[in-house]
Amino acid sequence: MVLIQYQMEQNRKNKKHTFNNFIINNLLLVTGLAMMLSGLVMQIGFHMGGHQMDAPGFQTQTIPYEQLRAIDITKIVCGFNYSDWSTIHKVAIVLLTLLMIYHTYVHWKWYKGVITKHLIGRNRQVIILSVLFILVAVTGLIPWFIDLTGGPGTLRMHFIEIHDKITLILIVLLILHIIKRLKWFGSTFEKMSGLDAK
Repeated sequence: MVLIQYQMEQNRKNKKHTFNNFIINNLLLVTGLAMMLSGLVMQIGFHMGGHQMDAPGFQTQTIPYEQLRAIDITKIVCGFNYSDWSTIHKVAIVLLTLLMIYHTYVHWKWYKGVITKHLIGRNRQVIILSVLFILVAVTGLIPWFIDLTGGPGTLRMHFIEIHDKITLILIVLLILHIIKRLKWFGSTFEKMSGLDAK
């Protein structure tokens, strides 16, 4: 009787763990796509030309960031202006960062095992993805704080330039990671549907 109760409790915990993982991974997917889409729209949709590195005032750091990057802030893309897309991008970044912190916390034993058991070579893609995400988050958040504190547009621009280039690599690795996990999404969904039917 005690063994049956223990097995039932373990099954309940496993179902809860599977459900939580499924929800978190889907939220990571949605917020990640929102972050990538809004970032690409800001990079591609609003640029009028090259950077104005030789513009008067560049050296004195008096030119606004948008002017330095030749961004048309009056343009509308898919019903939203540059400020709206910037807000969407920032909200997506904050949500994705919080979800990634939780995701890392839940899988901390795995990360710890990979490091202590010297399994980094076998899990190179996930480790690189994790490191790149941290770099993208840091280089994305610093310009935000520079803007909030009224810092120079040039410094903000340099960080965003680094952020943009690292993000392109991150997007490629994220797509590969999602493709690799598609089978998991499908099998987990079927498993959960089967549990609901019962």
